[in-house]
Amino acid sequence: QAQHCFLVSVEYCEEEVLSHEVMGSDVRIAYKPFSLMMDGIPVISLPKPPDTIPISSDRSTLSNLLSLMEGGVVLSSREEGIYAERHSQAIVSWMGGTGDEMHVMERDVDPVMLFNRETFRQELERFSRADGFQPQIGFSLWFGQDSSLSAPISILIKLPWAQQLFKQAHD
Repeated sequence: QAQHCFLVSVEYCEEEVLSHEVMGSDVRIAYKPFSLMMDGIPVISLPKPPDTIPISSDRSTLSNLLSLMEGGVVLSSREEGIYAERHSQAIVSWMGGTGDEMHVMERDVDPVMLFNRETFRQELERFSRADGFQPQIGFSLWFGQDSSLSAPISILIKLPWAQQLFKQAHD
């Protein structure tokens, strides 16, 4: 299974609006990119809020938030793990990959490691010996809030190679 691949699932107000697989080591998740590539990095373009989102106030909250998402977040898969850089004006928080605490991502600072490959391998080894918790096979990003409970936009990123290793260890 490819080491550099992302399965990206986007939810607006808990409704899935986009699911996409990205092959490659970098991806930008942003709203209304000017083209499908920015800085040579492929872009997952966040869609407009669908009419199926019931409350108009939720739709206007989403529209306002999306307007702050043009720079988006860049994910980079490296040898030691998955890193993220926040370029959006919207608040971005994340959880998973390296523990179960919520973290707020700072803007325009060095990339933050969201997923440590070595930690995953250690957790997987402990789990397969029935000596630890099930390891995380991805992480979540939330936009617009520093809490997952009220964030209008949530993005779940799974790592197919981690899913595959977990499945092999589980079987």
